[in-house]
Order: sequence, then structure tokens, then C-alpha cells
Amino acid sequence: FETMPVTTLCFKATDRPIPDKEQVEHMLEFLTTDTVCYRAPPEESEQLYALEKSRWDPITDWFSTNFHVHLALTTDITLTPQSQQTIDRVRKHLASLHPWEVPAYQHATASLQSLVITTALMDGGLDTEEAIAASMLETDYQIDRWGEVEWQHTIDRARLSADVAAASLVVREIRNMEQDKKTAFNTA
Repeated sequence: FETMPVTTLCFKATDRPIPDKEQVEHMLEFLTTDTVCYRAPPEESEQLYALEKSRWDPITDWFSTNFHVHLALTTDITLTPQSQQTIDRVRKHLASLHPWEVPAYQHATASLQSLVITTALMDGGLDTEEAIAASMLETDYQIDRWGEVEWQHTIDRARLSADVAAASLVVREIRNMEQDKKTAFNTA
């Protein structure tokens, strides 16, 4: 099913091989190592630091505002734990998702290497291309600097695009379905 990401997500949603609570806890682990929380030290690469700041700050600012939390950012390579308040508020949000949304969120989070980007994609108005660009920012910076390994970088981007678009589509369709049910119920 690797070449059929929407079908795979639908099967995961209906078969539920991993309980939602376990998937939520797995996603929360990404907060400690989230891509957008680790920045290049400005003294090592002013250009990359400025690029990360301009592209990632709007995402982390949205996340902090949306969840009313402080998101810890660092230029260090050691793990930067997030506050318990941050973890609890994000856990509450993830636990409130429709059961079929959870595998899609988990899939996008693992693909993007970022729960923050995934949440902005699913709930904050970030589109799929913006989410992919945010996730691949450092890779794209390295490609611009050192060149592309065509077969590898091209395949990686295509796979990421397919996985993230599938997850986004599943979440959007579930939400549309739920909205249609509410509308039908209210008009009946």
C-alpha cells in the first residue's frame, strides 16, 4: 500500500491497529525534537538562521497563540523539553480529534518530522505545499548550497508530497462529512 497513501490511511482508520491514545502519545514525542524548534546557530550560518526565522516563526507563533503556550526553541543540539502545560494542551487537542483523523495526523507528523507543522496544516490554514516547504527548509538550503542528488531528493520530495497531501485530504474529508451530518441533523 506504500503507493496508495489515502487507502492506507483509510485502512488504518477503520482497522485501528494502534489505539488512538498510543498514536497521540507518539505524536507528542515529536514536540521534544520538532523540526521547527531547532534552529541553526546564527554564528554558524546567519543565512540559514534568517531563513528559519522568516519561515518558521509564523508557524511557531501561530502554534503558541492557538494553544496559549510557550513553545521552547533552541539553537542547541540537545533535547529541549516542552513545558507540561504545552504537552497537556496539545494532548487535549489531539484527543479531541475524530478517531479517523488520528492516523492521518500521526502519518503527517511522522512524514513532516513536526507536530507543529502538522497542526498548522490541519488546523491553522497552512496549505500542503507550505507545510512541505517548511519541513524541507534545511534540506532545500543544503541543496541550494551543495547541489541536488536528483534521484534521492526528487523521490524524497515526491513521497513527502504524496503522504502529506493524503493525510490532509483524509482530515478535510472527515471534517466535511462531520459538518454535513451536523447540517443534516439541524435541518431535520
